[in-house]
Amino acid sequence: MIDLEAARNEILEWVSDAIRVPVEEIELDKPLAEVGIDSLDAVHMISTIESIIQQELPEDVMQRVKTLNDIFEMMRRRVAAA
Repeated sequence: MIDLEAARNEILEWVSDAIRVPVEEIELDKPLAEVGIDSLDAVHMISTIESIIQQELPEDVMQRVKTLNDIFEMMRRRVAAA
């Protein structure tokens, strides 16, 4: 079973490194673009998430999620369904 809390923390660390902002300052309900995630970052983030949850995500996943909390909820649902 995948540890969702560890997965969430790993994603937050990745985002923190990508946007050069401490984890505790990342606003989870802010749109990804406003957080500082550009389209190239999003591609890398999706690849990271797929590795963590060991599942391939739909190609349109970035159209479905708008915030980091949306991503974490999507991860939770995918893991629960597996």
